[in-house]
Amino acid sequence: MTTKKILVFSLILMLTASPVFAGGVTLNRWVLNVTLNDTGSVDEVIQTEIENGGSTPLEGFSFVVPASRVTITNDQIISIPATGQEVSQQTVPDGVKIIIKFNKPLEAGKKWDGRISLTAENWAVKEGSDYSISIPVKAPQAIVAGKDTEISVSQDSEIRSQVFLPKGVTATSVDVKSSAPKPYKKLLQFEHVVLTWFQLNNGDVISIKGSFSDILMKIVDNDAKYRELTARVKTAKEQGLDVSEAQTHLNNAEDYNNNQALQSFWKNDTAVALQYAGYATDELKLAENSLSSPGKTTLPAETAQGAQSQKSPGFEIAGLILVLLISRVAKRKK
Repeated sequence: MTTKKILVFSLILMLTASPVFAGGVTLNRWVLNVTLNDTGSVDEVIQTEIENGGSTPLEGFSFVVPASRVTITNDQIISIPATGQEVSQQTVPDGVKIIIKFNKPLEAGKKWDGRISLTAENWAVKEGSDYSISIPVKAPQAIVAGKDTEISVSQDSEIRSQVFLPKGVTATSVDVKSSAPKPYKKLLQFEHVVLTWFQLNNGDVISIKGSFSDILMKIVDNDAKYRELTARVKTAKEQGLDVSEAQTHLNNAEDYNNNQALQSFWKNDTAVALQYAGYATDELKLAENSLSSPGKTTLPAETAQGAQSQKSPGFEIAGLILVLLISRVAKRKK
């Protein structure tokens, strides 16, 4: 084989082995909002921005969900510009491939900002009260000239994720397979433990294990009761009722539950967490009892002053009659 043929053959092998990139198509945003339901199913909302900086129209894109079944319709895709799309699925070794083809291709120099919602089955694993899920952070593929091609990721791309665990479930193990450690923030939001990564890289894999916790559930229930009673206090105040005692108990409950109990729980100090959660429960009961028999009705200052300055119509009429009688008697004496 001549040197020229060897070079040509090597070039062909390189082109075959290396992924083909969509010229000028870049990924600016890929945000994964994952909700793990108590049944084991997964709801995912993907926010993305794809920019077509090339010379060829972008016909759509595709991505893979590591599940056995995915439910997604056209109504679950919202985009600017509203190109319209045809959604199809294909079973692949890694799960289900979601293919989104635009009815109107995205021209060069344009951006596609989209929000995609879907529900996936057999993505997470549920065993009794234990859960586990693996979330690949993988950029989608562009569809150009009818073919799937790799999308380049811009240097300042926004790639992040937020994971909502089932109610009462706490994370027992969190790991991110990456070239560098990925810090995350953990907090209690909307009665769920939420794990948030503000910066990820294309190719990262998030692995989470969680388990139901009676102590966390007690803290969650306290938080729900606190918000319910806070709403009742607001309504009572609008009605002019004195609910200062209930408000004091609510303030104590919030400190015991959301500060002392929750922070101790994050530190795995379960005994202290349970103790303060109990204190919070007691304060919530006192607040509820106080609301059942609030203080006397109080009128706003403006209303009270107005009431004092007003005269009773009955007294005004009686005074007028008295004046007329005195005037008539005076005339008779004359």
